[in-house]
Order: sequence, then structure tokens, then C-alpha cells
Amino acid sequence: MNPILCRALTRLTLGAACAFLPLAHAAAEAAKCSYTPIGKLPLRYSGPSLEITTEGTINGTPAELLVDTGAYATVLTRTGTERRGIRLYATGRHASGVGGSSPLYASIVNEFIVGPVRAGRSNMPVLGSFGDTPSYDGILGAPFLFQTDLEISLATRQLTFFVPKGCGGVFLGYWGQDVQEVPLRRHNEDHMNPHFFVRINGKELEAMIDTGAAFSMITGDAARRAGIALDAPGVERGTDIVGVGSHAANRWFVKTRFQIGEETVENADMAVENSGLNSADVILGADFLRAHRVLFAMSQNKLYFSYVGGAPFGQRRTLEPWMVAEAEGGNADAQLVLARAYSGGKLVARDRALAGEWLEKAAQGGSAHAKLYTGHDLLERRDYAGAATRLRAGLDKLPAERHAALWLYIARVKSGQAELAKSELATIFARTQSDEWPKPIGEFYLGSLAADKLLAQAGDDRSEGKGRRCEALSAMADWHRAHGQAAQASTLDAQVEAGCGDTGRRYDKLGD
Repeated sequence: MNPILCRALTRLTLGAACAFLPLAHAAAEAAKCSYTPIGKLPLRYSGPSLEITTEGTINGTPAELLVDTGAYATVLTRTGTERRGIRLYATGRHASGVGGSSPLYASIVNEFIVGPVRAGRSNMPVLGSFGDTPSYDGILGAPFLFQTDLEISLATRQLTFFVPKGCGGVFLGYWGQDVQEVPLRRHNEDHMNPHFFVRINGKELEAMIDTGAAFSMITGDAARRAGIALDAPGVERGTDIVGVGSHAANRWFVKTRFQIGEETVENADMAVENSGLNSADVILGADFLRAHRVLFAMSQNKLYFSYVGGAPFGQRRTLEPWMVAEAEGGNADAQLVLARAYSGGKLVARDRALAGEWLEKAAQGGSAHAKLYTGHDLLERRDYAGAATRLRAGLDKLPAERHAALWLYIARVKSGQAELAKSELATIFARTQSDEWPKPIGEFYLGSLAADKLLAQAGDDRSEGKGRRCEALSAMADWHRAHGQAAQASTLDAQVEAGCGDTGRRYDKLGD
């Protein structure tokens, strides 16, 4: 995920009572250095994009939190607030990311705890929209993560906070013989994530580590300075990148010579992107971290790192071994990734049967998005009771997913539960802000908005008017069909077929 361009949330303070016994090694003892781990957090891959998350609590309930050193602030998501009934307050501000911009809301949280850090009643910003509804409850940004020294080890699935004492000149790469160090520099006062220098094709560029980025990237401008031409032989056009907001940034795949410290990677498979939002020339993402152990020694302004094995870079253009290992190890979200890969036929040869097997495993294993996919599939196959069960289970985990709420309404009506359908939908859309899509469709389903006004509101959006109008027509057809009004549904279907194609449909195609 690219940086969230907002400043919010007072810096949290570390509880002194949470310190553990200091690590002991010869160099530190000789220098009378106490390097104390004050908190260790587990790391895992979560959600349909297999992002790096950890555990915390919000208002006394367990919370899944994205670890995002590229984010400018710590924020909640609508998934996190709606799970807990936390009220939102409009701020009039927006956050920017790869996918465009998203409204920022304010909220009051009674308690927020992550590892050794605890905040009592406080104001927290809430990010309104993403490309996909996030499975995590909040985002731990750079101001939170870099309050002290921070070690990230994906190989051991652990994030560790350290507090040093008397370690100013001591080498802190305690975990191995081959640990290197490079100087850190603070970029500016608005972003806590420190930068350092790397070389791309021999050109020195400023880099940062972004745990919220799935893969490593070079900005378009930096690529030009490094002599990378996007129209050169061997450069491939990649799929677009989606993050905050609903739009996408372009991406290209290139081969480069990458250097950090004394480490060199020949033919490094990296991406070039053109969002213009990155605050560094080079973003080192989760692919880099899978092959390296890193320690941000903020106390010394140094980055310690070592290569721990595996491919240093990977752009997810194939079904990478770590993804398969995650799926086979029981990670339901990774099983969903395999299902989508085999369904789409982009990363591996298409195999619909295998896709179905992995998708069912993912749904049975607890993947909320897999429950929505399978619920929609059951709805299309007219298993309305089965669809309602799956969709309800998915929405319990992803309460901010409004489109699936519309499908649940249809499944309930077709199951003979029209009153339940209406009451559930009314409850869900009562939590929806007035300017959010698809609230107008929900209002049409509930009978509070006429068809012509729905289509007018859908078409008014400058950037997404056609897509929203098509989605509205398709949703209206579904509503008429569910209520036994075949003629009206057929007329609307014809309009969709004539002017839309697949535009306006969500989740219909697993491989998309």
C-alpha cells in the first residue's frame, strides 16, 4: 500500500513496565550496551492480497492490523469501526494513495493496544474506501512503528521493538555474521519512515522500506534517471496497482542491477509505477523483506540487514513458492489466492476444477472474501438458502462490504424471507455515509429512492458515471427478478447487455 497522505493521531507512548530482559552478546556487554526487546508481535499474511498483518486490540476486542511502514499515520478502517459499532464523524479531509483519494472520518476509540503500546480514550482517523474492502481493522503507520528501534523478520514471522541504552557506537546486527549496515536519513518531519541510498543500474537513488507494498517498485522519474526506458525490449506492461481509493496506477516490469550496501542483485525483477505519490525513488516491499532480515536502528540512524535466502524480488507474475506454502499450510487467504490464480489463468494454467477446490477450502477455512465469492456463486446457481448462509458469514467478517449486502438481500427474498431481507439491509445501509456508493442502490432496494433518481445519481459521478449507471441497471434487474417482475427485469437486462457488457458487476469472475 502506498503512503496515506494524512497527519493524525498523537504519538503513542511506550509503557515502561513492558520491558523484558535485555539481549546479551559479547560486543554489547563489552560496551555496556543494553539492547532491550520491549515487545514482540507475530506477523502473518492476511487478506486477498496477502498483506503483512499483526495482532492488537480495539476497545477490548481482538483486531487484525496492517503493518505499513509506508503509511503516514495510524488509522482505522471501516471494517474495524463497523465490527465494533464505532461512530464516524465527517472531517471534510481526504487521504491520497495509489488508487486515488478516500474520505477521512474521525472516530473516538476507548482503548487501542498493540504489543507494549497502549492508548486510552482518543481520537483516531478512519480511512473510508479502498480498492477492495480490507479484511484488517486498522493500519499501523510509520509514526507508530518507528517510535523506537524496530526489527522485522518475515522468516521467523516476528516484529520486535527495542529500546537501547548505552549503544551509541555498538554494532547492533546481533543475529548473524553477515549483517551489513547503511546510514539512515529522515526524509522530512511529516513522515517518520527513514530513507537510505541504493543503486539501480549504478545510479544512486533514495529508497525506503514499505511493509504495506506487496512488491518493490521504482518511480517513473527515478527509472528515467537510472536509464530505464519503458519502451525498451524486454520491458513488460503489468497489471494496474490499486490501493486507497478506487482508481489504479500503471505498472511495468523491468530487469535492473540492484545494490544495497555490499549486496548486489543482478537482473532484479522490479516494477516501475507512475502514481507520482511515493516519497522515495525506490520502494522495497514485502518481496525484499521475505529475503532479508532488517533492523531499523533509529537510535543510531542505521539500517542493519542481512540476506536470509530466497528470491530478493518477486512481482507476483507467477504463483510464487511462498504463496503455495502458505495455502498448503492452512492459510485460508492464501488458498483464495490460489483459487483466483487457477480461475484466472494468468499466473498458472487455468484449471477451473482446482480453482473450485481451493476456493471451497478457503471459504471453509474462514476467508471472508472466499465466503462472498462462493455466496455469490450459490446465488447465481439459485441455491438461495446456501447463498444467504455464506453471504451472511462473509458480511459478519466484512461488515463494510456493501455490494455483498445487496446480494444477501436478493438471496433472502428468493428464500421467502423478504422482511428479514429488508431489515438486514436497512441496518447495514444506516451505517453508510450519504455520499458513498452504492448507497443509492440500497435506498432503491428499500423503496426510498425512485429508479430514475437512482440512475441520475449514478450517472452524475465524473470518473465512474458509466460504470455506476451500469451497476445500477444490473442491480435493479436483480431486484425486479427477485420480486417476480420478469418483464421489468428483462428490459433492464437488455439495457445492460446493449450498453455495458460486464461493466458494473463485482465478484462475478473469481479470476478478475
